[in-house]
Amino acid sequence: MKTYRINAVMAGVLYFLGTAFGVASTVFGGEVISSMVTNKPLSGMDLLDLVATNSSQITGGSFLILMMGISLVAMTIFLYPIFRKDSEELAAGMLLFRGALEGTYYIISTLGFLALVLLSNEYVATGANSAALQSMGNIVYQFQDLIGPVGTIMFLIGATCLYISFYRTRLIPRWLSVWGLIGVIPYLAYALMNFFHIDSELGFYLQMVLAPQEIVMALWLIIKGFNHAAINKLMTDESIV
Repeated sequence: MKTYRINAVMAGVLYFLGTAFGVASTVFGGEVISSMVTNKPLSGMDLLDLVATNSSQITGGSFLILMMGISLVAMTIFLYPIFRKDSEELAAGMLLFRGALEGTYYIISTLGFLALVLLSNEYVATGANSAALQSMGNIVYQFQDLIGPVGTIMFLIGATCLYISFYRTRLIPRWLSVWGLIGVIPYLAYALMNFFHIDSELGFYLQMVLAPQEIVMALWLIIKGFNHAAINKLMTDESIV
């Protein structure tokens, strides 16, 4: 009986890499990228001058964001063939929201930061006296702030489909799936507060219910793989249908 061991390991590795790339983009991407990831927009400074000073860091951080998106989108590809044996709708929901739409958000975010670098280069070339370029830079930066909660909501819808599928199939322990479903709730509260610009000091803590679960789940998939009994049941149920 096929165990889908490679699918489990690849999903876990890509999950882990996606998280690692995301953390690295904050650490190495400089003040501009860090301000977006931590939801603490910069104000009261010459934005394009700051971008020009940190252009190498921003370019590197943008690449890491792109790698995060690619890793997390690829992860859904390895889970889809198994989840669809239980529910086509949930599997498609995960592939659409956790894959395509979340991946699109990361691509847009990457292009936004690279656009800031291009604007900052032009800003320096013109002698740092262009009000139009300053306005364009501020708009691009604010746009990054606005799409953040949208991308988070896409992620959470896809994550909900993923955790429900894991719960139904028992491919991993149910306590891990329940932990994920519980973690979605405060994370959604964090996304909605950002969307409606409600200031709160609780953002970090609201995310921290789900963030550790994803690391634990990734390691479980890498080390333990899928539950063999659950795989056998899925195969048997499919053959009966």
